[in-house]
Amino acid sequence: MASLYPNITFLEVPVTNQNTNLHQGLEVPSLPYGHIYYPGAGLVEEMKISKKYFHNLVRMVRWYDKKECGVEDYVVPTTIEDDA
Repeated sequence: MASLYPNITFLEVPVTNQNTNLHQGLEVPSLPYGHIYYPGAGLVEEMKISKKYFHNLVRMVRWYDKKECGVEDYVVPTTIEDDA
């Protein structure tokens, strides 16, 4: 999927003994599990992404890639001047 959607960054965070607190803090209920973050909005989607549910991830990625999600209407753009 990453090669089909070069404008989207895909990350894999494996569960290890060193990062179990991260997964618990994100309240990951099962594996594999996915989060979708949108610039300026943060976490916007959470979903199971096992084989049975993978089609949901594909649908969401397409939706966000085409900017049909509508989240842009709720994101307040920031500029360098805003941070000053």
